[in-house]
Amino acid sequence: MLNQKEAVYNAIQEVKTFEDGSKVDLTKDEKSTVKAMLVTGFEEGKIELKSEQDDLGKYVNGLINNWLRKDTRMNGGTTYTCKNPGSRTGQQDPMIKNLRLLKKREGITESDLAEIDVAIAARLSEIKPAKAAQTIDVSALPEEFQHLV
Repeated sequence: MLNQKEAVYNAIQEVKTFEDGSKVDLTKDEKSTVKAMLVTGFEEGKIELKSEQDDLGKYVNGLINNWLRKDTRMNGGTTYTCKNPGSRTGQQDPMIKNLRLLKKREGITESDLAEIDVAIAARLSEIKPAKAAQTIDVSALPEEFQHLV
């Protein structure tokens, strides 16, 4: 059974000729061919699928885009960096999830929105891992800043 990364890489290699480390861009037709190959692989149990998906086609589209961005063999050899780090913070927390849903309801006043934002911020600070306290070497500081420690 193939893992998803290798399955995507192999399917793209079958459809398009490229050298490892180059930037791979798929045309609409190439992408739909790769998608069909991967969906078939999932349905036949040849590719690892950790959880059941409601819409396998939509899942595979995301999978292809993900590995085109992240796999250095197909993204021009660059290291992937998240565009919005921290944007997914709290997504697994039921309280934050429901507070965010509440914000989207009709009839919520500006003052209610402000209260909800405060509650979300408070909850995020609770679940955020605490940064390790760093000790400051006072002797390494200029004299005019030593009184601040």
